[in-house]
Amino acid sequence: MKILRLSTLTALFTMPLLAAPAMAAVEPTGPALVARYNFDGGVTAGKISDLSGRGAALLIRGAANGQIAIASEGVNRYATFPGVCAATTPTCAKALLEAPDDADLDPGTRNFKWAASVRVTTAQLSGNANIMQKGVANTESQWKMQVTGRSGRAQCVLVARTTKQTFSVLSARPVADGNWHRIVCERTNGTLSVSVDGTAGGRTAVPATVTIDNAMPLRVGGPNLAKDGDMYHGQLDDVYVQLG
Repeated sequence: MKILRLSTLTALFTMPLLAAPAMAAVEPTGPALVARYNFDGGVTAGKISDLSGRGAALLIRGAANGQIAIASEGVNRYATFPGVCAATTPTCAKALLEAPDDADLDPGTRNFKWAASVRVTTAQLSGNANIMQKGVANTESQWKMQVTGRSGRAQCVLVARTTKQTFSVLSARPVADGNWHRIVCERTNGTLSVSVDGTAGGRTAVPATVTIDNAMPLRVGGPNLAKDGDMYHGQLDDVYVQLG
């Protein structure tokens, strides 16, 4: 029988292993950010950059010289929207942020989350204040976050594509107190819910068949630039949308 030398055995066991074949990239199946804006990069060519890598930049749109300013507190930066106009003012400055229609922002029947940090006072509410939305209630379908003009609470809204059924929930407490608050709206496993600063608010059942899908742009800070639009007049930071 042939006996291998110790040096030969050592060489056999220390030989490099062949590399395993590369695996094909797999699309994530879990929750994924599909749009995020935190304003820290400021404005470039009239736009706010998306940080998710999947969304489009937000274009600043204004009417009657309406502007959106980027303000700072320490290292943090945030967006400030035009103030409330007096009832006697014939033409009010308005501004909003808009990104084009994107399939990632149409959740269909899937789980979906949308969130934003807001700072607003009761004096800055001239009715309902639309923080972010895609779609309108009477056309196709809609998902929306707003602060209600009556109670100053955060509200999350879904409107079904075919049936026009409306589902909405309110936060446990008002948010229009001049402090920063984190609002999270979420459709998860048959339930629409809202939370503020981690505190759960209202919950309501949403049938699994309810579809949210429309050809409208994503709008932040108002539904449109029409005269009587439900504009947001406060400050806003870290807006994001998550699918799945």
